This record gives sequence, C-alpha cells and structure tokens, in this order.
Amino acid sequence: MKRKILLSCLFIITLAIKTTVFAQNDEYYRPDTVKKERPVRKEMPPVEDKAAVEPKKVESDLKNLAFKERIRLGGSFGLSFGTITNVNLSPMAGYQITDKLVGGVGATVMWFKSKYFGYNTINYGGRAFLMYQIVPVVNIIAEYETLNVPMSYQRRTWLSSPMIGASYSQPTGGKLIRAVHFTALFNVNYNNQIDPYNQENLSPYGSPFVFRVTFL
Repeated sequence: MKRKILLSCLFIITLAIKTTVFAQNDEYYRPDTVKKERPVRKEMPPVEDKAAVEPKKVESDLKNLAFKERIRLGGSFGLSFGTITNVNLSPMAGYQITDKLVGGVGATVMWFKSKYFGYNTINYGGRAFLMYQIVPVVNIIAEYETLNVPMSYQRRTWLSSPMIGASYSQPTGGKLIRAVHFTALFNVNYNNQIDPYNQENLSPYGSPFVFRVTFL
C-alpha cells in the first residue's frame, strides 16, 4: 500500500515538472516574447586633432593697399630766434614702403637773419629721407639735405648735410597726414661747412643739432 502511494507521488511530481518546462518553452517561443535585435552601431571615422593645425598667418593690410593709399603728404617747420633768426618751412611727400619704413622727399624754404653779420636772406633747397619705426611711437631717421646759402662777396654755395636722428610720433588718424613727429637730428657734416674766405660756418642752423616738428 505504501509503495503505491509513493509511486503516485512521484508520478504527480514528474508530471508537474514536465508541465512547468513545457510552459516555459511555450513562453520562450511566443512571438511577442522574441527579443528584438539590437541596432548595429556604425563606426565613426576618427576625428582629426584640429588644435594641432597651425592657423595661417594674416597677411599685412599694407599688401592690399593701392599706390595712392600708401602716399603721405605733409611738411615740417622749424623756428629759431636770437642772434640768428631761422624760419624753416618744408612741404613733404612720403611713401609707405613697408609696414615700418617710409621714404620721401621735401622742398625747403628758409628765411635767415643774422644780427651779428647784419643781413637777412632766403635759403632754399631740398631733402630726401627714410624713417623706420622701432616701436609704435619711436622712429629712427636718416636724411640728406642740400641748401643753397650765401657766402662772402655776395656769392652763394650749396651745403650738403647728411643727418641722423629720431622722432617721437603721435598718430593723427588722417589718410594723408598719419602722425605728428617731434624730430631731433644731428648734422654729421656741420663742422665742414666753412666759408673759405672768412672761416665762418655757413650752416643756417647755428649748431649741428636740428629740431623740427613734422606732419606726415
């Protein structure tokens, strides 16, 4: 009797296990339980390191300027009073060769009066110059000036004056007059400008140092 009861229990347990397994298999193969396929991930190309690419240097605006836009017009003047009176006016024209270099020419008219010699006269001539910018407000200048001046016995002669110096500049914002330059020059040839008849210095400046205010 006990044996029959034991076999009946085993049969019931076995039947329950099979029913559970079949139910699970049925659940697995139901259409609504089929797992969806995961989307395929596309491989992205490697991103270039843009930081390693050096930016192109911006070209100077000067290269894009027309000829007339490089021209500067202005002039300079100088005043000296005392035993020797010297009023110096010089219209000038310059050209912007590079960002920092300006070259140009000018004409000079000078009223000269000497109380010591008791005469006054007009000197005239011209000049050529180069002006190079060291820093935004400081320039070095090389100039060559030639002047026709009086000498003894009512004669006249030409004086050649190579000069070097510097200027302190303040921009004006103008198209033709770009800046005001306070200039100091040294006349290298000053001590050689001697009148051969009376051994007097013929330079109308009175010293080897020349000071001007230039608008250019």
